[in-house]
Amino acid sequence: MTRSDLAAAAQLIEPRSLAWYLEVPRSQVVLLQAYFELYDGVATVRTLKGDTPIVCVLTPPEQKDDCMEVLHAILEEVQWRIWIGPIPEEPL
Repeated sequence: MTRSDLAAAAQLIEPRSLAWYLEVPRSQVVLLQAYFELYDGVATVRTLKGDTPIVCVLTPPEQKDDCMEVLHAILEEVQWRIWIGPIPEEPL
C-alpha cells in the first residue's frame, strides 16, 4: 500500500471530514480502534454494519497526513486494506 494509494482512497464526506473505508479482519477491529485512541484527535473509527468487516476511519482534512502515517505504521499488526466495494448504507 503506497501513500498515494491511501491518499487517493480518502473520500470527502462533508466539508470537515475525510473518510477511508477499510476492510479489517474481525479479530483486529478492536486493535485498530485502540491504536487511534492512542493518537487522540487524529481519527475516529466506526464499524459499519454488514457481513463484511468494514470500518470507516474519519479524520478532519488537516489531520489527513497524520492519519495516513498511523495507518501505514500499524499495517503489519492490523492487516487492513482499502475497501473497494459498495459502502454499506449506514448514516455516519
